Amino acid sequence: MSKDKFSDRFRQVVEKIGIKQVDFANSIGIAQSTVSTFLSGKSLMSRSTALLIERIYGISADWLLDGTGHMEIKKNALTEDLEFTRKILKDPELKEIIESLLELKKADRAKLFGVIRGFIGED
Repeated sequence: MSKDKFSDRFRQVVEKIGIKQVDFANSIGIAQSTVSTFLSGKSLMSRSTALLIERIYGISADWLLDGTGHMEIKKNALTEDLEFTRKILKDPELKEIIESLLELKKADRAKLFGVIRGFIGED
């Protein structure tokens, strides 16, 4: 795998996803500095990281690593959960809300969910 070609493909991925580098890095569990080394061509990505990007963002690991096939996995191959995750990551307010919800205890989340249901009229 050529570093230059990989870095070009990786840049396309980051631009397509449309979130900040730090948020992209956090979403796949790597440091932002690692994202920078991928973008600059100073290092190459492991297959496991590419597969994680495939799973979260629907970008083909094979395309990312060696340029074979299409950039995106067929739309119908993505789960609704992945599409939902992409929407959350693109909206900083939604991301902050979800992060806050995850910090709540289960009982508190249940209470809050009851309030939200009442608020939107789903009693």
